[in-house]
Parts: sequence; structure tokens; C-alpha cells
Amino acid sequence: MNAAEPVQSFFPDTTGCPRVYRLLRAASEPAHRELGEMPGPDDIHPLGEVLEYVINAKMTCLLADWLSRHHRTQSFPRPMQQFLRGQLRLNAHRSRKHHQEAAAIIATLHDHDVPAAAINGIAHAALLYPGAGVRQSSDVDILIPAFATATAADVLFRRGYYSTGRSPTTLHRDFDDPIVPGLTIDLTTQLAHTRDDATIHTILDRRLPAPSSGEHQAPLPILHRDDGFRHTLARVASQRRWPALADALHYALDDTDPQPATALDKPSRAGWNLVRSCWPQLPQDASLAGGHR
Repeated sequence: MNAAEPVQSFFPDTTGCPRVYRLLRAASEPAHRELGEMPGPDDIHPLGEVLEYVINAKMTCLLADWLSRHHRTQSFPRPMQQFLRGQLRLNAHRSRKHHQEAAAIIATLHDHDVPAAAINGIAHAALLYPGAGVRQSSDVDILIPAFATATAADVLFRRGYYSTGRSPTTLHRDFDDPIVPGLTIDLTTQLAHTRDDATIHTILDRRLPAPSSGEHQAPLPILHRDDGFRHTLARVASQRRWPALADALHYALDDTDPQPATALDKPSRAGWNLVRSCWPQLPQDASLAGGHR
């Protein structure tokens, strides 16, 4: 399989620019399990030409981290080096703020007998990229049961959130913070691979605290690894976005979970096939817990 095939069929945002595809694919790979061909100097320089793609894909920090780890920034002008370092510092601060607020909201929901779990960006930042500050997210997604929507919204209103007008379950709060001036919370009652209320209830019963990367970090309930992986793979299939692709690969290459493997469901299988369009060396039949070894 050559690089042009997945660029054209899977990544319309990189159509016509294969070097962006190669750089974003490399940035998606965990530091300890790099799979793809290493991008060369011609892929990296001039970096300015690819930044628009990277920024739009919300992959700036993952790419900045990859460039730093591989000592590829020394040849950049000093302002570019400062920009990349600054993006990592800013996102680390933003992630801490989002984590703190999400944990406080979920704790308050628990006090109101509403089970809840952080999902997507903020959950993956804690689980898959702990302490790295490289997983970007612009809002916080929280999974709740359908019956608790009104109660959860009321909890957020009392906390200073207000409706954005996008939907009754998308709320915003302003902060007195020059880096994070506000935060949008998206309350959701479904996952990418299931909308069944009973299944969502079971998934919430299985939620676990995210690994802590700091002594002052508040506990953040997230999905059990298998549930998060299924959801993420289904998001890859439905949305075809780079951050979800990177999340799915990190899940797949995580070999720290000792639980027995579980077969993929249909929506997750579709996502796994798309992940393999970028990394065909991954096994055709992926399991959940334990990933690829």
C-alpha cells in the first residue's frame, strides 16, 4: 500500500499534500511504539507550509512533541522554536484547567445521583497521554444517562454555565484566566458505537478514575478502557479526524491492560479498518484490552 491511497481515500484534509499526511501519521504514533516510515527533511521543511493543515487538524502539539523528541527543531528559526514550545506550554495549562473543571463537575453530578464520565479529548489526555500536555481539545465532553439531562444542566447552570444556543446540552462558562477565558461543556447521552440507554447505563457503571499524573490532580472518572476504545474507533469511522485516529492508535498499542481480549463490534471494526489503512502492519483482527503486542 502506498502513501497516496490513504491520503486520497481517508484524509481529505491532506489531499494533494502527502508530506502533511506523513508528518501527521508520525505525530499520531506513541513515542514508545513508532510504526511508520520516518518523515525525512523534505517532509519537514519548510514547516510553515504545513502548519495550516496541522492547526486545522488540532494536531499542533502532537507534531511539536514529535519534532522535539526527534531533535528536528534545531534547524528552525528561533521564533518557530519558541512558537512550538509555547504551544506545548499553553496546552498543558489548558489541559490542567479542563481536567480540574471536568472533575469538579462530575463530582457535583455524583452528589446529585447522576453517574457521569469524561470522554474524548480530556479523558484521552489523562489516559493515553498522561502528563504530556499534547492532546488538544477545545471543550469537555461528559457522558450522562438520558434520564439525568435536566438535572445535569441545572447543576451546570448553578455553577455559572449558560446556554450557547447550539443545543440545550451545550453550555459555556467564562473564566478569569488569560489562557483559558472560558470552557464549553457538551453533555451527551450516547457514544459513537451505541445509543442504547441500557448499554450506556452499563458503561457508566464500569467507569474508572483516570491515571493521575500529578499529586494535585483531581480524580477524573472516564470510561473503562474497552468502552473508550470502542467509542474511539467508531468516532474514527464516523468523523475521520486525526485526533481520534491518534487516540485509537494509542489505545491499540497500549500493552498495560492485563484484562482478556474482547472482539470488536461492527462500528468499532469499521474504525479499526480505517486505522489499518494508515498502519497496515497492525493485525487484521484487533482485540480491545491489551491491544497489539
